Amino acid sequence: MKLKMAAEKIKKNSIDAKRKRMNWRFMDELIQAEFNSYKSDTDSVDILGGLYISRAKDNEPLKSSHLVGSWYINSTHILTGARLLGVHVVNPESNKLEIAKEKNAQLWYSQSPSGDVLVFVAPYQSDVGKFNESEIIIGKYQNPSQVTSEAIRKHFSIFFKYCSCTSLHCASNLSCYLYRQYLIFNDFRYKSSYKQKLLRTIERLLILIIGGAAVWASLYAGGKI
Repeated sequence: MKLKMAAEKIKKNSIDAKRKRMNWRFMDELIQAEFNSYKSDTDSVDILGGLYISRAKDNEPLKSSHLVGSWYINSTHILTGARLLGVHVVNPESNKLEIAKEKNAQLWYSQSPSGDVLVFVAPYQSDVGKFNESEIIIGKYQNPSQVTSEAIRKHFSIFFKYCSCTSLHCASNLSCYLYRQYLIFNDFRYKSSYKQKLLRTIERLLILIIGGAAVWASLYAGGKI
């Protein structure tokens, strides 16, 4: 590629990225509307530990910078508060008994410098157990304008199910484990490694099947069965 072509490509993409960052606020309004629709179910929200929304622009130093949204990396987090697990554990620092809790399950939207949007979920964090995954990508979009109300509703639905599957009161259920693995498998970062593991497993099964068939055939030919 020639120098001029490379420079023109970078220039075009930088302009596109700024436009995408400007589109963030429209997507964020849809997220807020969906969030508001759940807050009225206070009983269910309380069982999850509460439900809160936070944005990068709400925190310092962005809060007092007066920068417009196209001049920084946007993010919006929906997170739970703490819920008590009903059992006592020893705090290793104070050596005192405390009621175990889990907290901070999250659904969040993050924008890259290119303006692309990634959607994540993260499990409950607990005093008495943890999960292998720290977060899972459940959506990837080239522009915030592609994230519709229907898509956001689906993200929330996945998040609520993931909350139920990563609460330690439910996490030992086989269906919860399988759902977590399903989400991990569909995270584009892990697909290649999962495919490799699946191929190795199939390969081993085929070796066992072919080996078993060969033994059976030799026994049959020898008149032993």
